[in-house]
Amino acid sequence: MLQEIEQVSPTTRRLKINVPSEIVQSETDSLYNEIRATTRIPGFRPGKAPQAILVRKFGKKVEAQVIEKIVPRFYLEAVKEAKIEPVTYPDIDNAIELKAGQPLFFSVTVEVKPDIGEIGYGSIPLKKKTAPVEDSEVEKALSSLRESKAVYSVTEDPLAQGDMAIVDTKAFIEGEPSEELSYREYPLILGSQEMPGEFTSALTGRKKGDTVDVAIHFEADHPNRSIAGKDVIFKVTVTEAKKKNLPPLDDEFAKEAECGSLDELKKKIHGGIRERKESQINLDYKREILDDLVKRHDFDVPPSMLSGEIESLVEHEKEAAMRKGAEVKPDEELKKEFAARARDNVKSVLLLEAIGKKENISIGDEDVRKAIAEIAARNSLKPEEVTRLYSVREGSMDALKSRLFADKVLDFILEKASVQ
Repeated sequence: MLQEIEQVSPTTRRLKINVPSEIVQSETDSLYNEIRATTRIPGFRPGKAPQAILVRKFGKKVEAQVIEKIVPRFYLEAVKEAKIEPVTYPDIDNAIELKAGQPLFFSVTVEVKPDIGEIGYGSIPLKKKTAPVEDSEVEKALSSLRESKAVYSVTEDPLAQGDMAIVDTKAFIEGEPSEELSYREYPLILGSQEMPGEFTSALTGRKKGDTVDVAIHFEADHPNRSIAGKDVIFKVTVTEAKKKNLPPLDDEFAKEAECGSLDELKKKIHGGIRERKESQINLDYKREILDDLVKRHDFDVPPSMLSGEIESLVEHEKEAAMRKGAEVKPDEELKKEFAARARDNVKSVLLLEAIGKKENISIGDEDVRKAIAEIAARNSLKPEEVTRLYSVREGSMDALKSRLFADKVLDFILEKASVQ
């Protein structure tokens, strides 16, 4: 049972715990009785070995098992009695020893969630945002949809912007041939962002069978170190030219998009753009709410939670840098860079947890099933595939549940916000 609780820091508690002697003795006797009944001791009938012999032979083992059994149990009872929420496993302050006929005393130090106090989250002021949809946005989206339906036909005409050139390329880095950068039958769309603009300039106006040299100087910070800071010559041959053909914007085009008419398609696009904008506004509101909560509530965060969040941000930044081929900063530099952001992130988590607990907000199985179904629909996957991806990538569904919980709490706060 809890004998004393000491506040070491705002996020650390030391619990002094007392286990009554009769409980220690009961657990000890139970183990010796089990050993006596199941272990053969030379010279004694089964179940008749004297206690003194058992103590001499198995004493250390029994002592360890008694400690292993009763310490976690009484620690958890003390946590409930102290009304604290640990965020780490406890550190046992001193070696635990059993003494015959005496109570067992031990103390542990553990990090806990801080006492945030009264949280103000009613009527948070927000500046009203609107989501107007311009005609030009609808036309742009319609044009993109039309572009996605483009077909290419073989042509003898000169290549123009948007046309496709099937090319063979031989690359030479500072005069030396490079297999890595040489391709056969590569489909290149003139004007696309996939290739340097020099290719589009050199191939515009060319026809099937034409060969042209494309000279490119790559900057020193290019992610591909084999060409960084070097001059590369590409000898490009057009093996086939294809003209881009766009479908006409009419009711037939709309029917392919599952709309009855072109006007109906435009209305559908308009609604989709508005929905995306409103979703972004909702996200902006929630970010402002979190910023407001973090700024208005000052409290210490558990060091282990802060350290874990810093490590997570550092790893994410390093992975992003490696994907871009950019220079990766030293860990210590990144840790300093992300310290303030990590503290705010942890404060956000603790604040939302406290509000959710106060308002009895929780995430149930139905919430998870619904979220998985939505993710699956957006990504053209089966629900079980989404579940498997989360399990592989994050180890469990806990990360998804945490995000759903945070979003549900923020929705609750947003409903009470004062939007002006």
